[in-house]
Amino acid sequence: MILSGLFLSVVGVIGTLLFLDFLYQCAIALSYVRKANPLPRADARLRFAVLVPAHNEESVIVPLLESLKAQTYPPDFVDIYVSCDDCTDATASLARERGAKVLVRHDPDRRGKTWNVRWALAHIPLDRVDAIAVFDADNLAASDFLAKMNDFLAARPEAKAVQGYLDVKNPTDSWVSRAYAVGYWFTNRFWQAARDHLGLSCALGGTGLVIRTATFLKLTERIESLTEDLEMTAMLVLAGERVYWNEHSVVYDEKPVSLRPSMRQRLRWMQGHYWVLGKYGPKALRLFLMTRRLRYLDLVLYLLVPLKLCLSIAVLGVAIWEEWLPGTLMTLPGLATLVSFPIVYTMTASILGPSIRNGRPDFSYLRYFPTFLFYGITWLPLVFHALFLAHNQGNWVATRHNRDIVIGEIAKVPASRQDG
Repeated sequence: MILSGLFLSVVGVIGTLLFLDFLYQCAIALSYVRKANPLPRADARLRFAVLVPAHNEESVIVPLLESLKAQTYPPDFVDIYVSCDDCTDATASLARERGAKVLVRHDPDRRGKTWNVRWALAHIPLDRVDAIAVFDADNLAASDFLAKMNDFLAARPEAKAVQGYLDVKNPTDSWVSRAYAVGYWFTNRFWQAARDHLGLSCALGGTGLVIRTATFLKLTERIESLTEDLEMTAMLVLAGERVYWNEHSVVYDEKPVSLRPSMRQRLRWMQGHYWVLGKYGPKALRLFLMTRRLRYLDLVLYLLVPLKLCLSIAVLGVAIWEEWLPGTLMTLPGLATLVSFPIVYTMTASILGPSIRNGRPDFSYLRYFPTFLFYGITWLPLVFHALFLAHNQGNWVATRHNRDIVIGEIAKVPASRQDG
């Protein structure tokens, strides 16, 4: 009985902490609801190296390179590199035909984006490069992406790493890509923009990012995980820096259209997430306890996201089994709140995500609510499965892409993200 009571008490404490974390996340999200201010135009021009890591991307790389060639930024200040990682298709020849500088890499023991980026940076002349932009081969870049990044870096000279606005290029292809899109649109405002407004670190998204050259070289010397973007975010915060958010620079990312590749992609994300938590989480927690600086606590809570989801399911299961946990927030009303939260959250994202993205009230995605809720449920087996795979940060398995959409087919970027 004593052990049983102690166990229930521990579960109750965990449930209470999860609820407090929920309140914290809500406070952060609601701290910033304004539109972004226009950027002042910069007089000076930085020199950019644009890096596109690629593995057998012949079906999608041409539209990306065309969007990069169509940048309004002076081409004399931009060098485009495509790093072909063990490509067996026409990726390299297509890139050369579009004027990109092609790097060819063969390393069967160290395959994947993380190793490809590290290798490519060692083979690019960076002595005159001010900043490096990274795009995935399936992306499309808005025509003013680099111009807006130049303006941002001139206005914020202290910024070492900047994440652009991550949009989805194929949101209406299927219920899966539509669910991705709503999630991105929602988190762009209520996660990324809100944290940037408070001086906290945003999260690098793996593409559509720009990092000053010296900083990028230091980061890539040490990255090891399957989620190099998350690892670099953690490294920056622990070094006293942060990731800035520039929603004026827009990049469109292709998302899976069926469930199986989506599950495989998200499993890799969670697998890397747990690994980064194990390596950098303890140091972030120590720094928070020593300095009481919110940026370190915020990083800890971000790294704990998949584990918090696991704990939430465990607490819910115990609470239902025991009917409630006396003396904690896990009473019957608390349980009702916990059970209803995914439904309320999904409905809110279904309305606010498209509305913010399109700059006007948009309820059209609400009819897809059941599929969004199911998509959310599919995260549950992934976070549990990834927990047992976190030790394996081996070869990265690429997600296949084949949507050769051109930038002219993308819906116009909302006025809220354009110059005033």
